[in-house]
Amino acid sequence: MSIEKMLKYQETDMRLIKLENELKNSECAKKMISYQAATKKSFDTLTMFNDLAKSDMDQVRKVMSKFSDIVKQVEELMDESVEDCDEKQLDYCAKQIEKLNQSLEEFEREVVKINKELSDTSYKQGKEFEQAGKTSSAYRKNAEEFNALKQSKSAEASEIMKELRGMEGQLDKELLDKYKKIRASKRPVFVPFRAPASCGGCGMDVASDIVNKLGEGRHIQECPNCGRIMYKMD
Repeated sequence: MSIEKMLKYQETDMRLIKLENELKNSECAKKMISYQAATKKSFDTLTMFNDLAKSDMDQVRKVMSKFSDIVKQVEELMDESVEDCDEKQLDYCAKQIEKLNQSLEEFEREVVKINKELSDTSYKQGKEFEQAGKTSSAYRKNAEEFNALKQSKSAEASEIMKELRGMEGQLDKELLDKYKKIRASKRPVFVPFRAPASCGGCGMDVASDIVNKLGEGRHIQECPNCGRIMYKMD
């Protein structure tokens, strides 16, 4: 098989790769990826704030339930008939009421603390919502610019792909399949053999048996280091 045809195919394919890289590395594509990540981060933060708010509300409900129990106990003690109580019982009731009042004060402080946390969380949520809105808007704007850029290059890309399809019928199928497999991770696929004994892709020296095979007229050999296909022209 003529290596020239395969190299011509690669040359045409590299034009398509160049277009793909121009799109991928365009400023709007980079910004779009950045804003996408920022938007996701904002929504993750909002989810966290929502979970914190739910947790605080659960705490409020628990504290208020205990608060109600203590109020009820205080009311029950206050309802005790003074006439029916001796001095010892009255002293006990007074101490219990004092303890319950202390508990009420503690619970009141806890409610104030939780309410402050809720207020802080609500404020932060509002700020994060605002930021999420800005980044989402910026993402949409850059996505529109990217799609416009992609559209502007689509005609040229279609023409190149048409050329490639027309050339594929003249190439060795097994070699073409190997080319496409290597292309997914390394470009270019076909690289020149560099005398006296190195790969034109990775620059590593290759074994003497590979050098000998290339010298015997076998025009292509796979580089054992990078996996590219080395070629040697007559």
